[in-house]
Amino acid sequence: MLYGCSASSQSAGPPVNRAALRALGKVLFFEPALSINGKRSCASCHRPDKAFTDHRITSRALRFTANLGRNAPTLLNAAGQRRYFHDGRATTMSEVIGQVISSPVEMGSSYALITDRLNQSSQYSHWFDQALHAPIGEATINAALTAYVESLRSRDAPYDVARRRGRPLPAAAQAGQQLFSLARLGCAGCHAGSSFRDGQRHEVRPGEWVKTPTLRNVAVTPPYGADGQAATLAQAIRSPFHQLQLTHPLPPQQEDQLIAFLQALTDTTSAEHRSPLTLPDLPDLPDRRVGGLY
Repeated sequence: MLYGCSASSQSAGPPVNRAALRALGKVLFFEPALSINGKRSCASCHRPDKAFTDHRITSRALRFTANLGRNAPTLLNAAGQRRYFHDGRATTMSEVIGQVISSPVEMGSSYALITDRLNQSSQYSHWFDQALHAPIGEATINAALTAYVESLRSRDAPYDVARRRGRPLPAAAQAGQQLFSLARLGCAGCHAGSSFRDGQRHEVRPGEWVKTPTLRNVAVTPPYGADGQAATLAQAIRSPFHQLQLTHPLPPQQEDQLIAFLQALTDTTSAEHRSPLTLPDLPDLPDRRVGGLY
């Protein structure tokens, strides 16, 4: 639950200003002061111009010459899941934020350090008070970032437009949608519902369990798989795990049709989520850049 959003907390004080909270969360998302070296932000791995991924096989680590062990998943439609991270180890967005901030290979930071830094800015203090009527701290930082991630929704793909208007998709995508729904392919079993994910973990290799990713915007979030080893949708479909779900291999025409349907799940509204132009002044980090250096 977000800070200040329960019935009891709302009755105990002024209500949360949701618009101000999202706006604050957006600035924090691009704020390098959250990392120990003041050079990385959430947007380092989740870039709006890349549908909130980084298009790397695995994301760059805190040490510039190193890489993380996993591919960066999109944050579009990420809120509201039962499990987070590829292995599903977190159950709330606050857990995700806390683990990323404290990870020695991601942000390498702490809430105490971040709080001290942000408190140097009268602008940040004003924004936290305006949004939450509360000081800067772990709970309020998490609340703001969570509110921003919750705003990253995309429901205007060709698939959505066709459903709303009661019109079929183009022929190839429509054929792909029919294939997607076939029980013998197993696609819709794991990639279920409006978010095209089932909230479950699946054993993709012996002993390796991975959470089902959303298929929304999948055409613009390569490479694929938790390890980022599939460079294209065709390679992802042909992966050993997916091939095991099939009763027989897909012929090339059907593979193309399935990919056409997956492309119809692409929503370009992520282009509307642009980074802020400036950040509040912080004496300890006077030269930091919006979004960080890497």
